Amino acid sequence: MKLAVLGFGQCGCNIADQFYAVNNYAKSVFQRRMEIVTDAFAINTDETDLGGFKHIPKDKTHRILVGSMTTFGHGVGKMNMDAAKIIKSSHLMVMDTVLSSRSFHDADVVISIASGGGGTGSGIIGWILKELKEQVSIPVYGIVVLPFGFEQDGDSSYAVTNSATCINTVLKYTDALFLIDNERFRRSGVGLSENLRGINSEIVESFYDLLCAGEEKNQKYVGSKVMDAGDIERSLASVSVIGRGQVSLPVFRLRNNFREGFNETIGIVSALRQAEQNLSLKVNIEDARKLLIMIGAPQNTISASTLEEITKYFDEKAPKAVVRIGDYPRRANEISVSLIASQMTKVTKLENLYQRAEILLAKHQQIEDETAKQVGEVLASGDRIPSLA
Repeated sequence: MKLAVLGFGQCGCNIADQFYAVNNYAKSVFQRRMEIVTDAFAINTDETDLGGFKHIPKDKTHRILVGSMTTFGHGVGKMNMDAAKIIKSSHLMVMDTVLSSRSFHDADVVISIASGGGGTGSGIIGWILKELKEQVSIPVYGIVVLPFGFEQDGDSSYAVTNSATCINTVLKYTDALFLIDNERFRRSGVGLSENLRGINSEIVESFYDLLCAGEEKNQKYVGSKVMDAGDIERSLASVSVIGRGQVSLPVFRLRNNFREGFNETIGIVSALRQAEQNLSLKVNIEDARKLLIMIGAPQNTISASTLEEITKYFDEKAPKAVVRIGDYPRRANEISVSLIASQMTKVTKLENLYQRAEILLAKHQQIEDETAKQVGEVLASGDRIPSLA
């Protein structure tokens, strides 16, 4: 499956850049020799941020600055309502630029990415998704990254309200929305920038085998149960989460040895459990109505009985879900399992986010009203003092 990728704001642009980097890796002569990203665009209100990544082409048709007459290239300062106003007046320019790219139209799907807690990304992504749904015939998906816990503290934080208004808008116009919780990937004892790089890499790596499987041209790497763009499209709807697990195998293994076969099966089970634990948002699998599992492994590692056992496992764990499972014999010395749980019928984190956002929106208004009154009193105390202007 081939993607056209749009990143919004600093976070969204960095993840889009990582998709482009992985595409370069996939195209390499020494790797899989295939293209999984046809084009990628970075859209931001901050000129400095647009120069901060490495792989997206540096021309103005791929790095798009919006709102320069309003922000002078310095961003919107976490105010996503300001970003929404900017894109309302400039979305036609953005869409004309994106749709004029020939490579864009080679994609099977479009994926748009933003941070929910930021200003630019959370304010822009909804408008562009709305336009994409009206102007393109291929599926349109979204990725929204939820803020760290510390960003959500305090009554004056905009991270919660930005995320809530962003997700509420995006869900109206996207075919499926992947939610990524930064707290799920956060590592202690590691700096923030390194944490963010690790999170971005983990997000993109989760999609890697899924995207490559349907583009494989070498017959010996075509799976017994091929997972192509059509399977993925039918496995995605509404709120979705993704996770990946990986287990290393010995470099030297004895073929047709029963112990090696047992170890490989255990490796698949272990990677599958890791994928469940590493889902991008904490959910209950039983609340999903669509499940997609992709197993990447060395050739002759995955047996029909193993696929049958995995299918039965999810049939029991999520009896109301449609389960699709595929294999991709492209890995060298590891087993990688990518798991998508989609069309979630209950998402506790999102419900709590909406409830807290409603409270905070009321508090924000209260704080603004109190502030205006108190500032007025300070200024009024100088009414009897002469002015020099």
